[in-house]
Amino acid sequence: MTGGVPAILRRPATGAIAGQITQALAGLVLQVAAARSLDAAGLATFALGYGLLVMATAVCSGLVGDSLTVLDRQHAGIRAGLHGWTAVLAGVAAVLGALGGLMTGLLPLWGGVLVGAAAAAYIIEDTLRRLLMATHRFWSLAAVDGTSLVLALAVLVAGATQGELTLTTFVVALLVGQTGAAWVAWFRLSTSERPRGPWRTPALRTVLAFGMWRAAAQIIRPTLLTAVRVLVVALVGAAAFGPLEAARVLTAPTLVLVAGLGSFLLPRFVALRARPVRETLQSADRYAAGLAAGVAGVGALACVLLPWLGPLLVGGRYEVPLAAVAGWSAYAAAAAVLLPYSALATVHHRHRLVLAFRGLEFVGLAAALLLVLGVGGGHIWAPAALAIGPLLAALAVRRVVLLPLTRVPTAATVAAGGVRVGSS
Repeated sequence: MTGGVPAILRRPATGAIAGQITQALAGLVLQVAAARSLDAAGLATFALGYGLLVMATAVCSGLVGDSLTVLDRQHAGIRAGLHGWTAVLAGVAAVLGALGGLMTGLLPLWGGVLVGAAAAAYIIEDTLRRLLMATHRFWSLAAVDGTSLVLALAVLVAGATQGELTLTTFVVALLVGQTGAAWVAWFRLSTSERPRGPWRTPALRTVLAFGMWRAAAQIIRPTLLTAVRVLVVALVGAAAFGPLEAARVLTAPTLVLVAGLGSFLLPRFVALRARPVRETLQSADRYAAGLAAGVAGVGALACVLLPWLGPLLVGGRYEVPLAAVAGWSAYAAAAAVLLPYSALATVHHRHRLVLAFRGLEFVGLAAALLLVLGVGGGHIWAPAALAIGPLLAALAVRRVVLLPLTRVPTAATVAAGGVRVGSS
C-alpha cells in the first residue's frame, strides 16, 4: 500500500467512521456531564428525553436522510418533498418535546418551549449531516459535531459560574449546540446542495413511499435492544441485567464502527448503481467480509482487555462476564455483515423487501428468550443469540433480493434520475 497514513485519512470510509465517533463523543460528554450534575430525577428525565430524541432522529434519518441520498434531490418536486417532510418531522418533534418537557413538572413553561426548540434543531441538524454524507463530505462531520460539543460545554460552564446546573441548563446547552452545528453544516455544503426553494408541488407521496420503509427499518435494532433489556429485567431481575449492560457499553466502539461505515455505504452504492449489479454485489461481498473481520477484531481486543477494562468500567462493584462481551461483539459483527447487502438493495429500490427480511432479526430475540427461560445463566448468552437474526437477514437479502437483480439490466431496476419504475 502506498501513501501511508495520509492516504488512509483521505478515504471516505475513514471520514465516515470519524464522523460517527465525533457524534457519539458529543452525545457522551453531554450525558456524562448530566450524570455528574443532576439529581436522580433530573438525570432520569434527561436520559429518557435524550433517548427519545435519538429515536425520533433515527426515524427522520430513514424517511428524509435515506431519501435524499437515493432519490434525485435535484428534482424540484423531490427537493420540495424533502423540505416538507423535514419541516413536518421537526414540527412534530417540537410539539411533542415541549409537551413532554412540561409534563415532567421539572421545567418552567419557557423551559418546555426550549425543549421543543431543541428537538426541532436536533432534527434539522441531523438532516444537514445526512446531506454532507450524501455529498461525500464526511470529514466536515467532525467540524459539525465539534461545534455542537464546544457550544454546549460553553453553555454548561457559563451556567456553572452562575450556580448549580439544572435540567433547564442542559436543555439550553443542547439547543445552542445543535443550532450552531446546523449553521456549520449549512456552510460546509456546496451552494447547490444547500436546502432552498421552490417549495411548490412537493412530491410528498414519492418521498414517503420510499422513506417510510427505511424509517421503519431504522427502529428495528433499537427495538430489539430495548426488548432484550425488558426481557432480562422481567425474567431474571435488574441485578442480573447490570453486568449485561456493562458488557454492551464495553463493546460500544464496535457499534460505532458499524454505524460509521453504514453511513458511508449507502452513498457509495448510489455512486456505483450505474454499474452491473453482479459487479456491485461482489463489492458488497468484499465489504461484508471486511466489516465482519474488522468488527470482530475490535471485539476480540475488548475480550483480551476485559480483566483491565471491566473493573475500570464498573469500579469493581461486579464482574463483567466474558461471554456477554463476546456475545455483543458477535452481534455487532453480524450487523456489519447485513449492512452492505441492505444498502445495495435499497439503492435498487428493494427497500420494502429488505424491511420484510429484516423481520428475521426477531428470530434472534426468540432464541434469546429460549436461552433465558431454559438455561441457567442463559441471559449472559442472550447477546450472542441476537446475532442469529442479522445473519439470516443478510443471507436472505443477498440470495432472494440481490441475486435475481444480477440477471436483469440495471436500467430495468432504476429509472433515470434514481426514481424506480414500478414497485417491489
